[in-house]
Amino acid sequence: MLDDKILYKNFLEGSINAFETLVLTHKDNLIYFISRYTGYIFAAEDIAQDVFAYVYVYKKKYKFNYSFKTYIYTLGRNKAIDYVRKQSKLSIVSFEQDNEMLFSEDNLEENIIKDEEKRLLLNSLKKLKPDYEKAIYLVDFEDLSYGEISKILGKTLGQTKVLIHRARKALRKILEEGAGQDER
Repeated sequence: MLDDKILYKNFLEGSINAFETLVLTHKDNLIYFISRYTGYIFAAEDIAQDVFAYVYVYKKKYKFNYSFKTYIYTLGRNKAIDYVRKQSKLSIVSFEQDNEMLFSEDNLEENIIKDEEKRLLLNSLKKLKPDYEKAIYLVDFEDLSYGEISKILGKTLGQTKVLIHRARKALRKILEEGAGQDER
């Protein structure tokens, strides 16, 4: 599989196939991420489509300073916040409202096993503050760097490190309490 930056360079040179590969690679997880802000999967799908349309029309704006994934997640976050403002509701959606895990169909059996593990984790995540949920999702589910997460969340690197540390500490406490209840 080609690296996103190589695909993007191919897209800049006129390859529509490279752009389509980028969209197919990232759309499901981008929709899932955006839905954390909007609360509606259909709105998240529309916003994700707007993100990719923006990338297509303004292809020269991506400067390769960050990963392509960070770039589209930042665009998605900003467009989702704009959507939420327009809808006049400012609450961030908890993970419990999502009933579908968005996976690629590469290995269905492996994804089913991962799905069960993630559902257990998501049940614990929904007990966290919204900022903690997003931080854990970006670092542990999307494997983004702290620098990329800082950019997406609009925080400094120091604030991001503290946020992730506190989020993991809170999650660990919830998981330990849950394990203690299972033993009873």
